[in-house]
Amino acid sequence: MLSTSRLALRSSPVNLSLAVTLAVWLGSKWYFADWFDNPYKYAAKAASLSATVMMCWCFVLSARGAVFEDWFGGLDKVYQMHKRLGKTAFWLIALHPVFLAMDRLPDAGAFLRMLWLQQWRGDSYLLGHNLGVAAFAVLLCLMLPTLWVRVPYHRWKRSHEWFGLFLAVAALHVFVVNRDVRAYPVLGVLIFGCLAAAAAAYVYIRFLYRFLGPRHCYRVDCIERHGDVLEVTFVPRGKAMSFKPSQFVYLVVERAGISPEPHPYSIACGYNLESRFKLGIRMVGDHTRSLAALAPGDPVTVYGPYGRFSDRFLAAERDCVFIGAGIGITPFLGMWHVAVHSGERLPGPLPDAAEQAAHPEIRAGWRAPAVSLFYVVSTQEQASFDNDIRNEVILSQFRGFPAFEARGHHYELYVSSRQGRMEAAYVETRVRGGVAGKNVFLCGPTTMIESLRAQFLALGVPPDRIIVEDFNLL
Repeated sequence: MLSTSRLALRSSPVNLSLAVTLAVWLGSKWYFADWFDNPYKYAAKAASLSATVMMCWCFVLSARGAVFEDWFGGLDKVYQMHKRLGKTAFWLIALHPVFLAMDRLPDAGAFLRMLWLQQWRGDSYLLGHNLGVAAFAVLLCLMLPTLWVRVPYHRWKRSHEWFGLFLAVAALHVFVVNRDVRAYPVLGVLIFGCLAAAAAAYVYIRFLYRFLGPRHCYRVDCIERHGDVLEVTFVPRGKAMSFKPSQFVYLVVERAGISPEPHPYSIACGYNLESRFKLGIRMVGDHTRSLAALAPGDPVTVYGPYGRFSDRFLAAERDCVFIGAGIGITPFLGMWHVAVHSGERLPGPLPDAAEQAAHPEIRAGWRAPAVSLFYVVSTQEQASFDNDIRNEVILSQFRGFPAFEARGHHYELYVSSRQGRMEAAYVETRVRGGVAGKNVFLCGPTTMIESLRAQFLALGVPPDRIIVEDFNLL
């Protein structure tokens, strides 16, 4: 079942494109004095034009463009917008034929016949109608399992590869119908331009991304298993990847018995001169369980890095509260490393100026904000990264928790089966000086994030100081 976050997203580019499309359509009807006799057609056309623009946005956003990641605040927000638009477009497309057939009521038989294939007698409109029915049938087959059935990631991923068929049939439908879009030049340029952008995005992500995307060759260096969590460390086989703490990559494993489709995983370490990175992988699905077969030396390909979660932390504008639940702790591990080791000299010569510009945490004089980290788990046994977090403090310049706490940092393992549900009010009592004036970072199950965000807002934390990582593809 497709989960969609209810958190606010920056939707102004999408809203603007929809407003422009509908304004051009209505302006064209006025200019050509081409008004409908059937009032239901206005709702039908508005639904189809809006759905077309939204579906095109879905294709464009799926291409993982850096400009959209910057605008929406990270690839997790891009995919949340992608899911939100896909759901809305599906229902709008469903309304299009319903409104077209409304003038047949109260004759229910005639109404239902208008929703199905028509006998073609050489009329391009009837051919376009049948293509529209076919396009919706394809969409229905692709969307229904996603909307109402929990499907494994690899099956969801493969089903998405067939959306190109829907796009092709839908574009052919628009072209063959030969009505408003083809009749009005400006509207035609706008809609066919959107369809062309969507097609280009689909070709790129489906066929070209594996060659032209941000691709890096690595190999497995070491593997540690803690319960159902794998901690896998990788070293470069060629050009190293420059990444920031909390970013994530798409991992492609080159080993027999492990499916080759790319899966996203958060980087669970900070920047280092060796360009090594660690992933924390919870083995809950078919693909993740198959990763238990990984062995040191296995070659992998990673695409990325993606994500903007750590930007506000690296800006060091104010102290921070980190709350990570379950595997949602992994984006915080790199930032935790940076915070704990801030001020320590990196071994060896520093990178060039460009690399230093991308990594403020390695510049001389950069000082990390004070960080309070809460690692939320259901049971003690699920705290796979607790030892890693504590070892960072012991191995750092603080040499243990007394000096670490004196600096203003704080760490706490929160076991909900023993302590109850995590609440913002509890965090308020545990953070030095309270949460007012601090940036609050959240990552974990969507329902928990939404609940905690509302609680922190009630405590007076401004919305722009609550930073959320909500990377749920399904």
